[in-house]
Amino acid sequence: MSDDFNDITADITPAADPVNNAVPGTILRVKICVENWDSEGDYGELDCGAFEIDLVDFSGPPDKVAIKAVSTPISSGMRREEKTRAWEDTTLQEIAQDMADSAGLELMYEVESDIQLDRVDQLQKSDMGFLIELCKQYGISLKVTDDKVVLFEESVYEAKGVIDTFDKKETGGRLISYSFSQNTGDTVSKAISSYKDPKSGQLVEAEFEPPEPPATGQAALINARPGDLRGDDFRNGVDTASEASGGTFDTGFKAFNETMDDFDDIRSDKTDNAMRQAKAVTREKNKQEWTCTLKMVGNVNMVGGVNIQLTGFGVYSGKYCVDEAVHSVGGGYGTTVKAHRVLEGY
Repeated sequence: MSDDFNDITADITPAADPVNNAVPGTILRVKICVENWDSEGDYGELDCGAFEIDLVDFSGPPDKVAIKAVSTPISSGMRREEKTRAWEDTTLQEIAQDMADSAGLELMYEVESDIQLDRVDQLQKSDMGFLIELCKQYGISLKVTDDKVVLFEESVYEAKGVIDTFDKKETGGRLISYSFSQNTGDTVSKAISSYKDPKSGQLVEAEFEPPEPPATGQAALINARPGDLRGDDFRNGVDTASEASGGTFDTGFKAFNETMDDFDDIRSDKTDNAMRQAKAVTREKNKQEWTCTLKMVGNVNMVGGVNIQLTGFGVYSGKYCVDEAVHSVGGGYGTTVKAHRVLEGY
């Protein structure tokens, strides 16, 4: 790569109806554009999306303005406004849609199966904070970008192909430096979920063991309400309530004979959510076993969720999923990538 024909620009453009001053509430659209970067005559760009300014600092001499902006609109109250409310007989998608609508954002729901929830309570939490917690409980990833709230399953992204390969021999070229870590301290070979509902007396259990689990032999024990205690047992008329609970066919809302209309609706079994939770905990812990940080010459293709192949690094070689990509423009263009090795089969 010859320095005499490289060109990098950061295109920061006010969105529609711009104002004269950089003040909170102004929307900027940011792109990083490269020309003659990998070879003479090539062109590439990274559309960073739309951002709302929430902090402007002015200093000098010489005069300098520092602008901080976020992808979640401040004006929507999604990040800071604390709310208390509840949903009944709902799904994760419906809750996310409610929050996106309130913020004036579009929802992209890229989760393959629906997640049924019988009751969810939001207690003095912001929409964004609460939704992040709820998604994490069921192994769903969330990001806000370009006026969209995106919910997706990380495992689905990891199953996709790689967009680039980096070899150790490229160090000193487009790969500036690297660091790897193997941490088995918090990894688990399985997760066991067990929850006894105090109202109906029913016990919900699920156990998840990943393919090729870490050799530590540790198990994660989960005692959390699965989120939907109705399940197919109730649809099939199986009495799982204990005498001590004082209920029969208790759905958590009302007696079984008062919920005949529910038979017209498709219900996932209550163990589906418990299994999702067990899988989510296992994935969250085990994806931290093999991680890396790569510093490279600016690369507009590096964004969160893409997969890369690393070769020539011995036991650290393999397919990695990018968790974070930081692009720095100023005195040159560089990209720092943090990634984890993909988890095969889950």
